Amino acid sequence: MRNILFMIILVTVCACQYSICSAQTIVTSATEVTLQVEGKAPVVKNDIARAREEALKSALEKAILQTVVAVSGKTPEIEALQKIKNNITRRVDHYIKNYRITSENIQQNEYIADVDVVVALVPVRNDLLQIGVLKETGEKANIPVSLSLTGIKKYSEYSYLKTFLQNRSKIVKSIYPCSFDWRHVQFDLVVLGDVQNLSAELEKTGKYAVEIPEKSQGVVINVRVKEEVK
Repeated sequence: MRNILFMIILVTVCACQYSICSAQTIVTSATEVTLQVEGKAPVVKNDIARAREEALKSALEKAILQTVVAVSGKTPEIEALQKIKNNITRRVDHYIKNYRITSENIQQNEYIADVDVVVALVPVRNDLLQIGVLKETGEKANIPVSLSLTGIKKYSEYSYLKTFLQNRSKIVKSIYPCSFDWRHVQFDLVVLGDVQNLSAELEKTGKYAVEIPEKSQGVVINVRVKEEVK
């Protein structure tokens, strides 16, 4: 039974490796990828709502598996596949930023949904590193970064960001608050590795709008405190 399960997973990921080449894939930034995928599920006992749910789940899992193959550049080994499959089953929301069902229909008692899925690359890469599918290559580069925080209305907002940065020691090597103005503070940072990792962490808090201008002198991260919804 275990061998059969492994073979099913292997066939699934191999199929994903083929479909990621043929399906339309739009990389929207260095931290996410948009995939157009199809999910299917049988309609059992006329339970269309359940079939729709299972078809959507199938599409989301397929998008994550396609991303795994794209990020790793190869089909992972059987043992790694089992770990990946387990992670996907438990943590779909961890990888999926958002999705949109573009079409859905029922054919021959099977529910079919076409879905545009946005997959976050940072958690996929981090989990692949953790289970050994990816390997770190050498030491991470030290990148000087100027982080500009605007929209501050109270001291606690500055304090929160400073503590946030201090707690990200695997990403941020050093922090220097270098200038303070009305509702604005600028930090000089030294970031380890990819600056997009820090950008993704900031966006995950839900507190900030984050932008990295493409045309700027040096590396700049513009962070704006979002207005609280009352």
